[in-house]
Formats: sequence, structure tokens, C-alpha cells
Amino acid sequence: MTAEFDRLLAFHLPRVHRAAAGLLPNREEAREVAQDALTRAWAARDRYDPSRPFYPWLYTIVRNACRDASARGRHRARPGLNTEQVVAAAPGALDQLSLKRQEAVLRAALQRVSPEHREILVMRHFEDLSYAEIGELLEVPQGTVMSRLYRARKALVAEIKKESP
Repeated sequence: MTAEFDRLLAFHLPRVHRAAAGLLPNREEAREVAQDALTRAWAARDRYDPSRPFYPWLYTIVRNACRDASARGRHRARPGLNTEQVVAAAPGALDQLSLKRQEAVLRAALQRVSPEHREILVMRHFEDLSYAEIGELLEVPQGTVMSRLYRARKALVAEIKKESP
């Protein structure tokens, strides 16, 4: 079990880092919290049920580590979301400048929405979790996930519009 567990952790390492970066505003803090979450997962490996999907179990640990860090006030309110996976790289200099601006607007807007909205947006759009997986993690029905995601998207769009000229 230990070798298989090690492989699962290694495989999901990038997702853990992306999840932490999406939930915390500071990239450096997100890296630290991701490492803490991996350590917690390793310590709790005996509690993992191999008959269930691994990533939702691991994501719960990441989410809790992020919440703990926020509660302790360890993170600072600096933008740190890595949005490279959201916006495709552009070939031209002007296009790249525009994309950097869009990333900055998205990053700032995402930090201004409520933590609940940010979390569900990260789960769906950065972690690509299904509605069923999100529902399982949040312990709510799929319909609730869909309505929360709808409201979160509306809130994000409203925040983005505040930044647009």
C-alpha cells in the first residue's frame, strides 16, 4: 500500500499545488500549504479507503490545510493565483501583454469573491472536478453544486467588470 500511495501522491502533486494556489492569494504560501497537505495526507494514509476515488480525499486535506492557514492568518493579501492554465499563451508581444492584463484582472477578481465562491470555482475550473465530485467533497447534492457554481460565476463576472475599462 505504501508504494502505491507514494505513486498516487506523486501523480497528484501538480493538482495539489494548483488547488492551493487557487485557494490562497499568495503563491509562496500556497506552496508551503501544499507541502503541509501532502505531509498530512501521508500521515493519514491509513485512513484512505482504496475503494473510493483518491483525489477527492486528497483535495479535502488540501482544502482543510488552506483553511487552517487562513485561520492562522499565515497568508498575506497579495495576488498569487497561477492562472497560466486558464489563459493560453499568445505568440505576439501585444497579445502577451493583453493576456497578462487579463490574468491580473482574473487573479484580482478571484481574490475579491467570497471564499466559498473562490473554492467552488477552483474546484470546477482549475481542478476540473465533476459536479458529482464537488458535491461529494462539499457534502451537498449536485443541484446545489450547480446553483452555487452559477452564483460564483456571476460574482466573478461582476468583479471582472469592475476592473474593465
